[in-house]
Amino acid sequence: MTTYFEHNLETIKSKLLLMGQMANESLKLSIQALMECDSVLAKSIREKDREIDELENELSVAITSYLSTHAPVAADLRFLVATMKISHEIERIGDESKAIARRSRKTTSHDFHEIPKMAKIAQEMLKDALSVFVEFDEEKAKDIWKLDLEVDQLHQENNRFCQTLVEKDPTQASSVFETLFISKSLERVCDHAVNVSKEVVFIATSRDVRHAPEYKKSALRKEME
Repeated sequence: MTTYFEHNLETIKSKLLLMGQMANESLKLSIQALMECDSVLAKSIREKDREIDELENELSVAITSYLSTHAPVAADLRFLVATMKISHEIERIGDESKAIARRSRKTTSHDFHEIPKMAKIAQEMLKDALSVFVEFDEEKAKDIWKLDLEVDQLHQENNRFCQTLVEKDPTQASSVFETLFISKSLERVCDHAVNVSKEVVFIATSRDVRHAPEYKKSALRKEME
C-alpha cells in the first residue's frame, strides 16, 4: 500500500516537472519569435499554453483526489499543498510567455535593449527552481532570489531606454510600449520562479520564507554588497 501511495506522489511530481519544462520551452520560443519577428511561431505558443493549463488541471485533480482518499503525513501534506501552489506559478509563466508572443507581433522595434539578457536569466532561474524542486538546495534557492534583483535592475534600464525612445520619436510610442510590456512580462516570470523556489523551501524545511525579513529584497541587496 505504501508503494502505491509513493507511486501517486511520484506521478504528481513528474507532472509538475513536465509542466515546468513546457513553460520554459514556451518562454524560450516566445523570445525566439520576438527576436526573429516570426509571427507563425508566436501563434503556436497559444497551443502550448493550453497544454500547460491542461496539465495544471490534471495536477489539481490528482492532488485533490489524493487528499480526499488518503491521510497524508505532515511532509506529504506540505508537498501536496506546495505543489498545487507551484503549479499555479508555472501556469502564470505560461501566460506571460503567451503575452510576450502576442506582443511580439505588435512591436516594430528591432532594438530590445536588455530584454535578451533578461530572457536568458529568466530561463535559467526557472530551470534552477525546478532543479531545487528535484533536489533541495537552499543556497541554490537563495541564488535564484539574488538573480531576481539583477532582473529588476535590467527592467528599470529598459524603462529608461523606452522613455528615451519615445522622447526622440513620439510616433513610435505604441511599438515601444509593447516592448516595455514584454520586459515587464519577463520581470514577472522571474518573480514566479522565485515563488516556486520559496515553496520548495517550505516543502523541505516547513519554514514559510515568503515574508521572512532575511529573504526580503532589501536584505538580499545588503548581503550582496
